[in-house]
Amino acid sequence: MFRERAKTLQGISLSLDVLCICAAFGASFLLRYFHEQLPLLGRVPALAWTAERFVRSDYAVLLAVSVLAWVTSMRVSGVYLSHRSESYLTIFHTYLRALTLAVLATAATIFVLKMGSISRIFFGYYFATAFVFLVAKQFSVIGVLHQMRRSGLNKRHALVIGAGKPASWLASVIREATETGYDLVGLLLTGNGALPETSVIPVVGRLSDLDAVMLNHPVDEVFIVGGAQEIAQLAPTAQKLIERGRVVSLITPLSSGQHGVRGRVTEFSGVPMLSFGPMPKDEVRLGMKRVTDIAVSATALVVLSPLMGLLAAIIKLSDGGPALFSQERLGVEGARFKLYKFRSMRADAEKLLAEDPALHRRYVEGDYKLPEDEDPRISRLGRFLRQSSLDELPQLWNVLKGDMTLVGPRPIVPDEIERYEPYADLFLSVRPGITGQWQVGGRSDVQYPERAFMDFDYIGGQSVISDLEIMARTVPSVLRRRGAH
Repeated sequence: MFRERAKTLQGISLSLDVLCICAAFGASFLLRYFHEQLPLLGRVPALAWTAERFVRSDYAVLLAVSVLAWVTSMRVSGVYLSHRSESYLTIFHTYLRALTLAVLATAATIFVLKMGSISRIFFGYYFATAFVFLVAKQFSVIGVLHQMRRSGLNKRHALVIGAGKPASWLASVIREATETGYDLVGLLLTGNGALPETSVIPVVGRLSDLDAVMLNHPVDEVFIVGGAQEIAQLAPTAQKLIERGRVVSLITPLSSGQHGVRGRVTEFSGVPMLSFGPMPKDEVRLGMKRVTDIAVSATALVVLSPLMGLLAAIIKLSDGGPALFSQERLGVEGARFKLYKFRSMRADAEKLLAEDPALHRRYVEGDYKLPEDEDPRISRLGRFLRQSSLDELPQLWNVLKGDMTLVGPRPIVPDEIERYEPYADLFLSVRPGITGQWQVGGRSDVQYPERAFMDFDYIGGQSVISDLEIMARTVPSVLRRRGAH
């Protein structure tokens, strides 16, 4: 029943998308026709263009090819999957991936067919307008659906089967995520333990009461929670529910994203399976990331060299000590490297820390940091450098060398690796970065173990989009100076 409903909804969504694409095609004609009169955009140089040039077979082919490219790319990107529990930002990223694929596929087709009469400015208007129309349509649909769900319409009734904290946790997540349209029926316990008394999660009985629960409660979807052994024992129950037309989802504690572990559907020789673990490495993406690191760091070092030279001279003249500070950090696969920063501490900072056992103990207990207003090692100039993050500019050299990357987990000192056990190998599987989840999420205001969870979350879900998002959030984070000490 639900598969048929899903197919119907997908068909409606597909039809609306095609209408949006065609509408964008027509709107782009008007934008191109009045290009010279448009504010700002009209400054882009363009050849004279008339309506007669638009009425050509090349543009008909462009429309047909682009519609096919859009639909295919949206299917590949997951646009037509259920978005009940996804945020607007996630959906925006999904459409952005679809846009990239559609542009590349259409441009390649135009090149192969030698359709040189297609206006580049029209092409740009078309895909930009189509992207705006499609995203606006999807956001509008989701907004309407959320309103319907808040009004009690389009609800899906969910039953959780399991025991212990994982099952209670999932039930609470479903109960609190009201915007997804799920209504929690309750928790059906497995095992022989006593029924817990709780006013938050309704317990509707034991596994032996399943038939009665199904009879007395509307149940659309069932979530079975447990370890491998529990799920194996509940396989007959899952099969029984599927035969009765219910959607069944299996959840195991291994699927937790707190340690970079992700569940994904894979296939081996035609046999479908659910695999858990770190996401496989994307060598193409890693190669592109390295090229970007080299280009950005090299350009930044050249552009910022006057500023960096001035800062180095000021630091040197302030107390006669070295302008740069270097410290051993752990890189990819545990390789050790020297991380460079502009010195923000007194020249005798290391000696001061070593000679004061109480200070060193507070330093270690504070996650290898001291409160800024209680740290006697930081100079007055150093406080400014840290708050403005100017002290980290020399790390661009670490990025150029390959010790670091622009976006990644913060590089740690060797003694900190124990904070990431038993997932230390996972943490060391990627290059550390100048900026990352921890850096934009509060920096020194975020302590272990939350810091480790943020790093693992990035490692498990890293992508080009997530890197761009973090880089976009870096500038506001630096300006706010939150946790910058």
